[in-house]
Amino acid sequence: MTSRISLLLLLLLSFAACKKQDIEPEPVGEAIPYKPGPDKTWQQQLAASPYTRFREAWQRAGMDETVKKGGAGFYTLLVPDDKAFDEAGWTSDKIKNTDAATLTSLLTYYVMPARLVPESIASVNGSTPTATLSSRELTGRDEWYGTKYTDFLFPAKSGDSLIINGNALAKWGQYLEGSNGIIYPIEHLIAQPQQTMWEYLQSQPQFSLYVDAIRISDSLYASVWMNEKSAFLKSSPTFAQFTLFAPTNEAFIKNGFHNADDILQFNLRSWPLPDPGYDDNMFWQTPSTAMDSILNACGPEVATASQLDLNYRVGPVYFSNDLVNNASGLSGIVLRAGQRYNEGPVIIRLSFINNNGQPGIRRINTNYPYIPLKQKNTRVINGVVHEVDDLFKR
Repeated sequence: MTSRISLLLLLLLSFAACKKQDIEPEPVGEAIPYKPGPDKTWQQQLAASPYTRFREAWQRAGMDETVKKGGAGFYTLLVPDDKAFDEAGWTSDKIKNTDAATLTSLLTYYVMPARLVPESIASVNGSTPTATLSSRELTGRDEWYGTKYTDFLFPAKSGDSLIINGNALAKWGQYLEGSNGIIYPIEHLIAQPQQTMWEYLQSQPQFSLYVDAIRISDSLYASVWMNEKSAFLKSSPTFAQFTLFAPTNEAFIKNGFHNADDILQFNLRSWPLPDPGYDDNMFWQTPSTAMDSILNACGPEVATASQLDLNYRVGPVYFSNDLVNNASGLSGIVLRAGQRYNEGPVIIRLSFINNNGQPGIRRINTNYPYIPLKQKNTRVINGVVHEVDDLFKR
């Protein structure tokens, strides 16, 4: 009896095995060949590279220890070639005679504790804001209260170029890959921003009427105990970086504002300001001067959305490649949704167009001609400044 039961069990198992085999799917497609990863670290790649100036500075600064303290598992480096160092005056002799702290300040700007492989850069339709190892005191700026400022870089792919901060610095596809990082050779050094937007505007004579307009509006706000609107231009740890489209003197003159008195008289047409209050949608509205109602579209509107409620440091920073490659995506986008009985939505009230590879800008929902950028991609401490020769009229 036992032998019959055993035989029956064997037959059932054989039958089950056959049925399982019968329903196994046939392989589809070809097997993906195994591709081994890099067998060297980025440190080994750098040691064997032809970038002798960068390597000399790296060794003299003791950057291996600085990177080790950073603690990241993967690093992305931008490495200027020897010609770039020479063009900037960083000869071998100068590197040998420069102290380690100065070289560290120079080199940490090119090191990002992030996995920026070519596929990840190319997958983004614009620039990727990335913190570097560069952290510095903004001496003489009370708004920072001793808090250190972290430098950011904005890498992107545009056409066949590697773009950094809106500028093409190398041909796309040139890199040295390591198991723990990647090196992108670049053809020029990148200057760290040294001025805030406000400092930059004050230093450039072509913006004197814009500076006058800001000061006049601020004086009017102060006279009725309202907050001045120039604070966002001065930078602080409580505001993220953003984009400013700065109108030149030509832009003001073209629209009938030849001097500071013209701007003041225009503001006085709507003075005194109405009291703040809720609009028809029950969003809280704070009134602006007549001139600010025009100039807010240049950047101040979006600056309010860049306050660090969520502790982020970079807001809507758009370089010329972003405005070209993502023109429709950036036009009129909502940066912050409004809340009833609170502040209203924050919108980029500008429309962008790709005009044969160059950005064009106008106010949304208008039929004015698109305005080109006269000067573009001026990197400042609190974002980027583009220069325009017309006002964004309603």
